[in-house]
Amino acid sequence: MKILVVDDDREYLDMIEMALKKAFNELLVEIVDNGKDAISKCNAEPIDLIFLDVNMPKMSGINVANILKNVEKTSSIPIIFVTSNSYADFADKGFEMGSIDYISKPIDINLLLNRVALYITIIKQQKSLEEANAILKKRVDKAMYENELHEQMLIHQSKTSVMGEMIGAIAHQWRQPLNIIATSMINLETKAELGMLDLNEIKRIYTKINTTLQFLSKTIDDFRNFFLTSNSKEKINLVQAVNYTIDLVSAQFKAHNIAIEFVYNKDESYMIDGYFNEFRQVVLNLFANSKDAIEARMKENEELDGYIKITLSKVSDSISLTFCDNGGGISPEIQSKIFNPYFTTKFAGQGTGIGLYLSKSIIEKFHNGTIEVYNKNDGACFEIKFKI
Repeated sequence: MKILVVDDDREYLDMIEMALKKAFNELLVEIVDNGKDAISKCNAEPIDLIFLDVNMPKMSGINVANILKNVEKTSSIPIIFVTSNSYADFADKGFEMGSIDYISKPIDINLLLNRVALYITIIKQQKSLEEANAILKKRVDKAMYENELHEQMLIHQSKTSVMGEMIGAIAHQWRQPLNIIATSMINLETKAELGMLDLNEIKRIYTKINTTLQFLSKTIDDFRNFFLTSNSKEKINLVQAVNYTIDLVSAQFKAHNIAIEFVYNKDESYMIDGYFNEFRQVVLNLFANSKDAIEARMKENEELDGYIKITLSKVSDSISLTFCDNGGGISPEIQSKIFNPYFTTKFAGQGTGIGLYLSKSIIEKFHNGTIEVYNKNDGACFEIKFKI
C-alpha cells in the first residue's frame, strides 16, 4: 500500500514520513513538496491515499485535487487535506474536490496515525471487495456465456422441431400443385395423340404448368426464409405475419380436418416492433401445439371437427393476439409448468418440450410482450399481449 504526502514545508514532510514508516512497516511512503510533482507521481504509479497540504505556493492543494478529480486514472484516489484553515471555511470546498477527511495544523501525530490506520483498514477492505467483485463478475460472465450457449442449443432444437412441422405443411401444399402438373401433362399427351393439340392449347397448358411451378418455387423460398435469423428490429404487421403462417399450414390442417378462423378489425392497424422471422416461429409453434392437442382429442372422438380461432384486437396501449382451440384444454396443475424448458405431456419422440419455452422467451425478450395460457370452453387459449 502506498501513501503520498504533499507539503511545501519540509519539516512537516520529514516528520510525517518518519512517523508513518515507524508505525506501519508494510506502508510505502512517497513525499513531494509541490502540486506539479504530486500530479506527476499520481499519474506515474498507483497511489492508495494522499495527504495534501491546502496552502502551497504556485499550485494550491485545492487546485491539485481538482485536476486529479477530473482525470479518470486519478479521480478515485482518496485525499486527506492538511491545512491551518478553520474547518468551517474549508469543509465545503474540500469535500467538493474529493476530500474524505481533514487534519488541521499543527498536526497531532497520534491523531494522524489513528486516521491512517483507519483508512488502511478501509482501503484493504475496499480492495478485497473489488477482488471479490472481479471474481464474481468472471463467474457471472461465465454463467451468462454458458446460458447463451444453452439458449442457442434450445433455439437450434426448436428450429429442428419447427422444420418438421414445415415439411409436413409443405408436403400437403405440394400435393395439389403436383396433381395439377401431372393432369396437365396427361392432358397434353392425350390431345397430342388425338391430333387435337394446337398452339393456343399448348400455350394454355404451358401457362397453367408454369404458374403452378412458380407457386412451388415460392413455397421453397418461404421455407428457406422462414429459418433465417432477423438481423434487426423492424415494423411487423401482425395481420400479414399471421396470414403468412396460415398460408403455410392451411393445406395440412385442412387435410387433418382442422379449420382456422382469423378475426380482426380490417379498419384497424396492428403494428409492433420486433423480429419478423422469430415472431412467425412463435405463431407456428402455437399452431403446432393446437394441432397436436386437437389430434389427440380426435383419437377419442372421431367425429370431432378441429377448430382454431385467432383473434386480434387493440385496447388503448396494447394489442392482444389470442389463439384458442377445441383440443380439450390444459389441466390446471400443469398450466404453471407449460412454459418450462423440456416440459411436455407428449410421448417420447413426439415433442421436445422447448417450443412454448422459446415462444415465451421470444415474446418477452424481443417483442416487449407477455404470453399466458388459460382454458376456455372446450380448449386452451394462448394470449399474447404487446405494449405499443
